Amino acid sequence: MSTYICEKCGCIDNTACGGNYWLVKGKLNLFKDEYSNTHCLCVECTPTEFSDGSKNKDAGKWHNRFPKKHWSELGKEHILRLSSKQSGNYVNAEEYFKNLEDKE
Repeated sequence: MSTYICEKCGCIDNTACGGNYWLVKGKLNLFKDEYSNTHCLCVECTPTEFSDGSKNKDAGKWHNRFPKKHWSELGKEHILRLSSKQSGNYVNAEEYFKNLEDKE
């Protein structure tokens, strides 16, 4: 499965572990919070409630399928190198680091 960088906390998560990655890519807009509808978030940063009031049982806590790591533990250059190979690793890395630079 593909990995990505959470746009809120910077940790690395897997697209199959309950974050909002596929909801954002599918432009489904299921959360009250617009930020959550437009930014890829890890499972811990994803809201626990959908806009219709139903609960997102996978959100709000780390899934423990692998240790939580911040992207800085691996380094920007390493992540971008792996991302450029289009192997499914860090699928949003280029966009993430560009947005990070734009904020500075």
